[in-house]
Order: sequence, then C-alpha cells, then structure tokens
Amino acid sequence: MRHFIRNQPKGFSLLFFTELWERFGFYTLQTILILYMTHSLLYDDETAYLLYGAFSAMLYLTPVVGGYLADRFIGFRISILIGSLLYIVGYLLASLPSPSSFFLGLSAVIVANGFFKPNVSSLVGELYDQEDPRRDGGFTLFYMGINIGSLIPPLFVGALVATYGWHWAFVLAAVGISVGLVTFIVGKKSLGRAGCVPAISPLHKKKSFKRLFYSLLTVGTLVSIYLIHLIFYIPKNANLILLVASLVILLAVIYFLMKERPEQRRKMGASLVLMLISVGFWAIYNQTWTSLMLFADRNMGKTMLGFTIDAEFTQFFNPFFIILLSPFLSRFWLYLDQKKSNPSTPMKFSIASLFLALGFLFLGGAVSFFSRGGVTSPWWLVGSYFLQTIGELLISPIGLSMVTRLSPRHLVGMMMGVWFLTQSAAFSIGGFLSTLADVPKQSSQLVSSEIYGKAFDSFGFLAMLLALVSMLLVPKLKKMIHSKV
Repeated sequence: MRHFIRNQPKGFSLLFFTELWERFGFYTLQTILILYMTHSLLYDDETAYLLYGAFSAMLYLTPVVGGYLADRFIGFRISILIGSLLYIVGYLLASLPSPSSFFLGLSAVIVANGFFKPNVSSLVGELYDQEDPRRDGGFTLFYMGINIGSLIPPLFVGALVATYGWHWAFVLAAVGISVGLVTFIVGKKSLGRAGCVPAISPLHKKKSFKRLFYSLLTVGTLVSIYLIHLIFYIPKNANLILLVASLVILLAVIYFLMKERPEQRRKMGASLVLMLISVGFWAIYNQTWTSLMLFADRNMGKTMLGFTIDAEFTQFFNPFFIILLSPFLSRFWLYLDQKKSNPSTPMKFSIASLFLALGFLFLGGAVSFFSRGGVTSPWWLVGSYFLQTIGELLISPIGLSMVTRLSPRHLVGMMMGVWFLTQSAAFSIGGFLSTLADVPKQSSQLVSSEIYGKAFDSFGFLAMLLALVSMLLVPKLKKMIHSKV
C-alpha cells in the first residue's frame, strides 16, 4: 500500500489517514445503529427504518453548507478541524443512556459531517493539477482509506457491545475521530498552502469581521444541532423537511451555475446528471445497513469456516473487498489511460449499476432456491457483497474525482457537498425501499426468508433498469463533458 501512496502528491498520505480514522469512528456508529434502535431502544422495524433514513438523509444534507462555508470563508483545513471536534461531542452525547441525548448526539454528528466530509475530499482534489492522470487512481486509493477505517469496527464491535454494553461503542467512535484529529494537526505542514483560508474570503480584511463571523458561526452551529434534534421526534415528516431544504439548495446551485461560462455550465450540468444517477445507485446499495443487516441477523447462517459470526461481522466484507481491489483498480485506470481506452465517467457509472443489479439478483436467487428452513449460507451474502463492491468502486471514488475535475475551483467544496446531498436523497429513498423487506414481528424464519428473497429480487431489477437508462445517456453526457473524465 505504501508503494501506491508514494506515487501520489505530497500531503496525500496525511489526508488518507485522517479520513481513515474519521471513518473508523463513523462506522463504529454505523455498524450498531439499526441494531441499537431495535434491540436497546426497542423500536419496531418501521420506526427504526424511518429514524435511520432521517439520520442518513440529514447526514448528507449539511455538506452543501459546509462546503460553501469552506469555499467562501474558512477554507478546507479549518472546516476539517471544526468537524472533528463536533464528531467527538456527538459520539459522547450519544453514549449517554437517554433517547434524548442519543438524538442530540446524532444531530451533532450530522453537523460535524457537514464541516468534515466534503472538505477533506475537496482538499484531496486540490493536490492535483487539473489534468493529472493520477486523479482517478488517487481517489480510488483515498476511498480505500475510507474503507480500511470501516473494515475494523465490524470485527469486534459486536463482542464489545455484548461484553460491556452498547454505549461503549459510541465512546470508541469518539476515540477514533480523536486519533484522526491529532493526525491532521501534527501533519498539516505537508499540505503546503492547500486548504488554507481562500484568497476571496472577507476574513482577510478586518479583525472585527472575523470575530463577528466566528461568533455567528458558533451560534448557527448550536442552533442547527438543536433544530435537527427536533426532527428525530417527527421522523415521518423528515422527508418533507429534507425535500424543501434540498430544493432551496438546488436553486442556489442553479444560480451559481448560471453565472459560469457556457463550457463550464455544460460540465457542471453533466456532473449534476451523473449525481442523479448516483441517487438511484445509493438508494439500492444502502440496503447494506437496513434490510441486509436485519436479513443477516434473522436468516443468515451464523457459521463460516468453522467460526461463529454475527450480523455485525457481515459489514466486514464490503470494506475488505474495497481494500483488496482498490490498489489494482488505481493502477488499472492509469494503464487504460495510457492505452487511450479508459472508460468515460458516465460509462463507469452505468457499469456500476449493472454490478449492483447482479449482486442483488445473486442473493435473491440464493434465498429463494438455496435456503434451508429459512436459513441461507453466509457465503451467498459474501458473493453479493463482492459484486456490489465492484459497482461501488466504479461510482463512489470516480464520482469524487469527477466533482473536483468538472467544478470550478471556487465552487469545489459546494459541489462536493451537492455530491453528498445526492446521498441524502438516496438514503431517504432507500429507507422507503427497505420497507419492501418489512418483516412483521413474531414471523417465522420461513416467512421472513420469503419476504427478503422477493425484496432482493426487486432491488436487483430496479438496479438493472437504472443501468439501462444510464447507458442510454452516455453519448449525451460525454458530449457535454467534451472529454473522457
């Protein structure tokens, strides 16, 4: 791995490990979230799905604002520092044995994600020249760092919770982001001037404005956490609230887009279309944390290679495959680029949807035809995750690279936030789709197995339809972009 990272720009390894530890903390939370709500807080499936969908949707709503603040005022570095501190506060609040503190903690995590998530990725993009052929490969390696962080928690969080209780998992998440924060502070000199307060920022002008701005930023952050906290008490209305907020953000993006030159507008327009395609992809893919997790808990065999495994452990496979495949794909894109045969970004998105479809149809067929007494071997789930992971690697890191290449420098942070906003919509839609796998309480394993089999088939056919539509759009999108990206 060191060999692959060494070929990337100076400062890349710092951001690689900063993101790795931030993701370690986040995926510690993500691994237990749906199980914590159903087993500890005793919510039924529908309520847990709605709360999870609301959390995930809001999680990716805030990066647009965080990206804009970094572009216009504080820069990527300060945004990352603020986000890290808010993560720590959020995880510690969630660790307290109270539903209200749990929701307040999740709200702080949502705001933290707005400051951290778009800006660390944007900062990676700032390390490359505009046409640097290492960009796609670099983001693929960066994405591997994300998944090294997400690989570790499923290995032992289930045992940690079983031995010491749910709340210690939240404390562990706080420890993870703390390590990432220290890593970033110690190594930030390697970034040079990348990510500093932008030249256009009014913070350079007057100290009095600087004090006023940071006072307003502090108050706005606290008010945002409180308002988001209230939404958890009305999860059925969360989608409407998020829809209104998303429309406001979309109008703002269109306003900024119309101020750009025609060539830049076409590139940004292509970027927005690809983001819409990604909504469909992630809405289906994100069943990992809902219906697939509960399927593993209820209908998956718990023995593998002679070892006993639990539902939490199944979250190991996706990041494992990402770590396994990322270095090879990183080199593969460079190789294809040298051969002038690297698929365009729109084509990579289309192939990604195809692999997602194959993953769900593979598992749906296994549940329908190879389960015994309602129990399916975990190997079928492993195979499904392998196919889905190939799809993920063709859309997620490539999408991050696309945003930094097709967006003008002064809008990279905001457009990165829009990329994550599409995931907000995807989580909201995914929460709705997961109700196809809603299993009534006290159902037998045979009944739940039949429900899951039909749901997985449905997800597969939807992904296949998405792949077909996106392939039809490839020629038009390539023309808008004017080059392979």
